[in-house]
Amino acid sequence: MMVTMNLDLASYVLVAVALLLGQPPHRLASSIVDDSDKLTAELRARPETIRVPCGGSVQAAVRAAKPGDTILLVPQCRYVGQVVLGAKSGVVTITSSTAPDRRVTPADAPLLPILASGGPMAAIDGTGAKNWRLEGVQLESRADGLGEVVVLQDAMTVTLDRVLIVGGEKGQKRAIRGNGESITLTRSYIANIWAPGQDSQAFCAWDGAGPYTITDNYLEAASENVMIGGADSQSIDRIPSDGLIQGNDITKPIEWKGTRGKAVKNLLEFKSAKRWRVTGNRFSNSWTDAQNGYALLVKSVNQNRKAPWSASEDITIEGNTVTGVENGFNLQGYAADQPGGHTTRVTIRGNDVTCSGVAVQAVSELGDVTIERNTFQNGSTFLQLDAATYAMANLLLQNNRANHNAYGIKGSGAGIGLPSLTRFVKAFTMRQNVLLGGAGKGSYPAETWFDLASVPASIVVGR
Repeated sequence: MMVTMNLDLASYVLVAVALLLGQPPHRLASSIVDDSDKLTAELRARPETIRVPCGGSVQAAVRAAKPGDTILLVPQCRYVGQVVLGAKSGVVTITSSTAPDRRVTPADAPLLPILASGGPMAAIDGTGAKNWRLEGVQLESRADGLGEVVVLQDAMTVTLDRVLIVGGEKGQKRAIRGNGESITLTRSYIANIWAPGQDSQAFCAWDGAGPYTITDNYLEAASENVMIGGADSQSIDRIPSDGLIQGNDITKPIEWKGTRGKAVKNLLEFKSAKRWRVTGNRFSNSWTDAQNGYALLVKSVNQNRKAPWSASEDITIEGNTVTGVENGFNLQGYAADQPGGHTTRVTIRGNDVTCSGVAVQAVSELGDVTIERNTFQNGSTFLQLDAATYAMANLLLQNNRANHNAYGIKGSGAGIGLPSLTRFVKAFTMRQNVLLGGAGKGSYPAETWFDLASVPASIVVGR
């Protein structure tokens, strides 16, 4: 057969193959084109590394990145311009190849690229962000110390891993707003967070369903190092829930004590939260300043009076060490001036607490509270009770070791020990506790001992 048409080499090959296979040339051509398109699409979908040189645009790389891509930044380079993350259908990572595989510290700064907004705005705007990981980067605080460094609002599946944030000469009001779902902060270092005359936080979340994971970080802030709640959630299903705070160093520099303008309050505060576990952390340094020096607070507060569903429920605080604080735990059931739900199902278990003042204060219509197997080295009252109606509905108090001091267990206008428990707690079980030095001071159940020598060998008290 003679072919008179002018064909290129590929066309001759196509015709020849088609004749050998007994197929019409046009059908085979269509198959080859389809396979080629499929291969091209697969190649385009494969994860890529987008390298951003010094002076390059991180935002352009963010826009161009596909699910699975890695945006690689240069260590020590300062990239200026707010980064708006947006939503991706799969995870995109922004990182540095030299980040250490552990919690970062300021000494690691030479290994990290710097993201800076360069103006009066957050370095990272994660409003509506979805599927992002920031690993091994330094985020520069705002020069004016106002606002936030990272804004996560309505965000989903965002991980901050090995992030370094250190406030500048004017401090920084807040390091991270973490409102969203599946938010993780890990192996990071956040320090020098304070604001004159204002509350300041290293991490704060009040309007996102969770879950939250806050693990293996150094968190330093003047007011509340970590705050859950503190502003109104948009609905009951956006109360921050299902959180883990584990293995962190949560502290305030002792050098801040006695200085002005820091608004020092506490180390961890829950105001509206559900199903949180706080375990294996090291809490240190809290004193009377803008508040009265309690280390950990659990409350239910309808902050702006627009979210009556606000409540803290199922909060477990266990296996932590607390040192250098004025007072230990402050539990509040109900805020009459900001009415919401009632705090309930709070467990304080297996902690080692050293404080110069009150070990535990419980007030204002708490629900169920368990305090067990803790060691308190307290300088004042062990359990302070107070309320116009009742302090707690149900209390389980067992296997603790504490100092009795002058009052042991005491409520306003009631006697020491059982009289105060009977007056302020609707139902209680108190057993197998040691209140050192309390002999002859008030009345207590039979299984209360006032020195360690009296404790039966089969009984374990304290942590």
